[in-house]
Amino acid sequence: MSQPRSIAFICGLLLCASAAAQPSSSNTVDILHWWVSDGEKESINTIRRHVEKQGIGWHAEAFAGSGTHRFSDVLRRRVAAGKPPMASQAIGYDIRDWARQGKLLSLDNIAEEYQWDEVIPFAIQHLSKYQGHWVGVPINTHSTNWLWVNHAQLTRLGLKQPDTWPDLINMLDTAKASGLIPIAIGREAWEHTLLFESVAAGVGGAEFYRRVFMELDPTALDIEIVDLIFQRMSLLRNYLDTGVTKRSWNQATELVHSGQALLQVQGSWVGGEFKAMGLISGRDYDCYRFPDTQGLVLFNSDQYILFKDYAAEPETRNKFVKTLMSIELQRDLNIATGAAPARVDVPRAAFDQCGQQAINDMRAANMRRAMLGSIAMGNANPGPVKNALYKVISDHLMGHISNSQAVSRLAHIISQAPRS
Repeated sequence: MSQPRSIAFICGLLLCASAAAQPSSSNTVDILHWWVSDGEKESINTIRRHVEKQGIGWHAEAFAGSGTHRFSDVLRRRVAAGKPPMASQAIGYDIRDWARQGKLLSLDNIAEEYQWDEVIPFAIQHLSKYQGHWVGVPINTHSTNWLWVNHAQLTRLGLKQPDTWPDLINMLDTAKASGLIPIAIGREAWEHTLLFESVAAGVGGAEFYRRVFMELDPTALDIEIVDLIFQRMSLLRNYLDTGVTKRSWNQATELVHSGQALLQVQGSWVGGEFKAMGLISGRDYDCYRFPDTQGLVLFNSDQYILFKDYAAEPETRNKFVKTLMSIELQRDLNIATGAAPARVDVPRAAFDQCGQQAINDMRAANMRRAMLGSIAMGNANPGPVKNALYKVISDHLMGHISNSQAVSRLAHIISQAPRS
């Protein structure tokens, strides 16, 4: 065989091998998601690696704005144009909204085969199902009632884990006196609402939080408790800096990382950001439950929904869903995200200190029915209620309305909210 023919023959074999290894378009998932920060990028890449190991191709588009109009408007436009993705990231009551429109694929067969009812926390199932049918695939259990603390500054100031509200105020006073930003927070209303929900759960307790913010029961609205919540939010306003209006949540996280701020009250995705920075829990940062919320898990579960009108091979869809719910993916993904898995049977050993605590807390809260949906992340109540609460809570934290105005407006929202 001549050399040119040999080269051509070898190249032909290589091309054939490459074509065989490349998934076809019918064997490719088309994903829409909002994971764009450094830690989130590592998380979506973890999903991609697990999916591609199954011989499935990957195409994804990312748009910032978890659970907000910025993301949902992009998704709505695609669906309205007849070009839905195969699967989209979704949270909370947004899943029900899509299911109510008849847009989502039922996942009942896979859920029954792999016993999702037995391994997924009950509170998450409430959001993954619509009219008793599985329509969402939960991939994590983030929780929001965390303090993320710079370990070096905590040690330098001689501080320790705050157990009660007075402990927290003492910690913040000490940080402020030393020249630190006591609480790092960003400009968006959902961040302000994350702070609010931890304060509300700490003041009112689980039953008050559930009945008022999840069941939207106006008869449970104790005005004295609501007033105390806003009093405490007014007090916390004194520990914010003037840069609040100019920064994002992950820029606030960077302030904690750099030691310019003592702490951030945020979801467990902060743990994912710290991991992406190469930081180690217990050495570089600490994670503590917000005082007076110990035993509660205010949760946000990222999920994927699959659209009926996307022309995908059933086998590709099924492989994708099974991969998302596998113990291996949920372990590797949530080591990266900082969250607990969305199933109770994932071994804890590979997780760091904060991850193991998150898993322990999630399992215990699931048994006690003390997993409560995050208001800020749309896991507590429908979108219109969430957005109305955003406005009141953010206006109050930014000092635009008084305590009494905030109490009155919140009470009006709850009293007028539609109840199922």
